[in-house]
Amino acid sequence: MNPALMNPATHNIIDISVTLRAGLAAWPGEDLWQLEPLQRMAQGDAANVSAVRMGLHTGTHVDAPWHFGEGVRTVEAIPMDQLIIQARVLDCTHVQQAISRADLEGKLEGVRAVLFKTTNSGLLAGRQPFTPDFVHLDESAADYLVEQQMLTVGVDYLSVESYHAVQAPVHHRLLGSNISIVEGLDLSPATPRDYLFIVLPLKIEGADGAPARAILIDTAD
Repeated sequence: MNPALMNPATHNIIDISVTLRAGLAAWPGEDLWQLEPLQRMAQGDAANVSAVRMGLHTGTHVDAPWHFGEGVRTVEAIPMDQLIIQARVLDCTHVQQAISRADLEGKLEGVRAVLFKTTNSGLLAGRQPFTPDFVHLDESAADYLVEQQMLTVGVDYLSVESYHAVQAPVHHRLLGSNISIVEGLDLSPATPRDYLFIVLPLKIEGADGAPARAILIDTAD
């Protein structure tokens, strides 16, 4: 990788992570975000110290293959070249329900990672409750991504596939092909084009996923 690409002083950095906070929408049945005070200087303690309680798929996060039983790779074993990679932010704001193969054909040349910008972006950044009818990928889109040998796929809500999906076929297709899935992005500040994408999940041994900080670096001259 060109070292110049990693110089933050020369490029525009876009934070596409969701802030973890009280009231953040969570997948039904998963723990809501909680920040718990353990020590507080205002109460006479020597320092401010806190603990958190959350599901590993809260906010911006990375799914490991083991999340759906596709092999034994857990989150700490995801290759770094799938987490620091040139990626295309693809404009799918015209899609009303499901992104299909027809929305992708001929649009992914030259990249091995794609981030789908849809009307979902901004939902998690706001204070809306969980939205079950979010825009998602259908099985034909997943098949096309596998055929195109993508390494990383990112979406702007809490799942890559429909809330109503049975047996998670999109997850199985992608994770079964060792495609890393990043969910819960906020792509509202990103103009659709190519960027250096950096997403770093917490390195948790044996985990099915992990929260992450995700950024785009605009390397265009």
